[in-house]
Amino acid sequence: MIESLQHSRGWLLLLGSNSDSSDGDSQLSSHGLVELHIILLSVLSLVRLACQGPSSTTCILLSKCFGELSAEQKEGAFSNFPISEETIQLLKARGVTYLFPIQAKTFHHVSSGKDLIAQARTGTGKTFSFAIPLIEKLQGDSQSRGRGRAPKILVLAPTRELSIQVSKDFSDITKKLTVACFYGGTPYNGQIDLIRRGIDILVGTPGRIKDHLQNGRLDLTKVQHVVLDEVDQMLDMGFAEQVEDILTVAYKKDSEDNPQTLLFSATCPHWVYDVAKKYMKSTYEQVDLIGKKTQKAAVTVEHLAINCHWSQRAAVIGDVIQVYSGSHGRTIIFCETKKEAQELSLNESIKQDAQSLHGDIPQKQREITLQGFRNGKFGVLVATNVAARGLDIPEVDLVIQSSPPKDVESYIHRSGRTGRAGRTGICICFYQKKEQHQLGQVERQAGITFKRVGVPSASEIIKASSKDAIRFLDSVPPAAINNFRQTAQKLIDEKGAVEALAAALAHISGATAVEQRSLINSDVGFVTMVLQCSIEMHNIGYAWRGLKEQLGEEIDDKVTRMTFLKGKMGVCFDVPAAEVKTFQDQWQDSRRWQLSVATERPELEQQPDEGRGFSSFRNQRQGGGGGRGGRGGRGGGRGGRSGGGGGFNKNDKFQNRGQKRSFQRAFSHR
Repeated sequence: MIESLQHSRGWLLLLGSNSDSSDGDSQLSSHGLVELHIILLSVLSLVRLACQGPSSTTCILLSKCFGELSAEQKEGAFSNFPISEETIQLLKARGVTYLFPIQAKTFHHVSSGKDLIAQARTGTGKTFSFAIPLIEKLQGDSQSRGRGRAPKILVLAPTRELSIQVSKDFSDITKKLTVACFYGGTPYNGQIDLIRRGIDILVGTPGRIKDHLQNGRLDLTKVQHVVLDEVDQMLDMGFAEQVEDILTVAYKKDSEDNPQTLLFSATCPHWVYDVAKKYMKSTYEQVDLIGKKTQKAAVTVEHLAINCHWSQRAAVIGDVIQVYSGSHGRTIIFCETKKEAQELSLNESIKQDAQSLHGDIPQKQREITLQGFRNGKFGVLVATNVAARGLDIPEVDLVIQSSPPKDVESYIHRSGRTGRAGRTGICICFYQKKEQHQLGQVERQAGITFKRVGVPSASEIIKASSKDAIRFLDSVPPAAINNFRQTAQKLIDEKGAVEALAAALAHISGATAVEQRSLINSDVGFVTMVLQCSIEMHNIGYAWRGLKEQLGEEIDDKVTRMTFLKGKMGVCFDVPAAEVKTFQDQWQDSRRWQLSVATERPELEQQPDEGRGFSSFRNQRQGGGGGRGGRGGRGGGRGGRSGGGGGFNKNDKFQNRGQKRSFQRAFSHR
């Protein structure tokens, strides 16, 4: 019996792996295997009843043969939800074989018409959380879908790129409903034609939708469901007034007939919840898959930080991409300004093909750029925050933030562009010494711990470059190889096989000249050395004396940035690359002291923060406690020797009262 079942499973896997269909149309696609898996597990359950006990040999073999569905798969099985067969097939074509946790936990709330505020980490499938139940609800209605009909579903998103993506998610899982996407930077005529023909689901940015409202073209009085995607940004200062003007058309104050309101985001500050209690229906639901968990960022992302002066940043970023992503991976670099994004994308230090994405680029080109990055036509996207929220770009290996962001929400959303849908990823944040406190704020508010790492070492760069070069060699067609055989043989005769191939790999990889850099602060031309001590040192002068005993007083001009190692059982410091051999030749290890070249950034003793002259990321004008004798920002008083005078309420972290009042007005005029 066991052999028969194993044989059956083998045929199923073989059929699934040999399927040529990539769109879910095959009779036995990989998605169908999940349903067959469930059937076979049902057989397993019946067989268990005939077993002598749960530990019987038969049951153990069957369990190993078929495996068990995870709790997440069981909870999200399509059979648990009122989803039509047509929608299920369209979901499978998108690679969705069960509902993710946020989708499963919100489905019935959305389907039953309740107001909802939902929070889940980036990359967990929030768009389908509202798209699937709303489509099922609308397709089940028997209302006429005649020409010129007004939209029943309105989805507002903060960026054009996110609007396009959300619109596509809706379109991919319905063939009966008309989905329209309105955003700026595109002609009005096509959008006006869609309004005349009739729309069921309207997705867009507030600015363009407000334009159509003001010109009397768009009717939102028939809207039954309103979704604010990335709600914390939609209600921020830049969008609140536009959102207010739009919502005023569809809502009436304290009316039970108001549209169903659905608020979704990965980051929901407390003021969003406060607003929900006041202005959503009293029976609103709240689903929070983050809750009081310390870590707010995606758990599938490793967070690293590199200390680097801005003048060295472009060159170091090039090395970081080479080591952590390579020429065949995908990297997104986030910059604070459009100018920085444009310049960095053109910097010769980035050897991979790179393009920029920011607000000054025409909309059509932005769409072409984003699609090219999705399709793998180039490997590095340098962007401002237009690419930070909601965008689901597959297989991004690395996210780089060129400096600590102004608010922790931005860090969470940016880092969430990698490590999506169960994949792992790396996010590296660059910072300068004066930004250490800002980095600490991100750690505390996002519930993460940055691993402080040094710049990639020369050996790491060469190793990564070699791997890339070998992959390039694999892509050369045999016909091209034949054309170079004679030249290759000549090189082998002159240089030897290993020498010739090594030189070729070095040239292909672009690693013909690798600069030495400090592992402490990334300065070029320096090498970091470690001096370990057999006892704990209470004064860094003890390390200086140990060095001078063997290397002489003249090292004062050669040793810089000496810092305690964690635990004070040694120090690390930088020396000019040209002096390293001299140090090694003159030095003799002893029972007390051992000197070596650092191959990675050592863990350093924590230094007290310097001058905390600001209070929060979002609004530095609120003021903050001064450092020793420092001053708070505007809104805070003068700091004394131990600080003070902050204008920031510690119980209102990241709140902005102006935002809260603005959103309040959005509902108070109905």
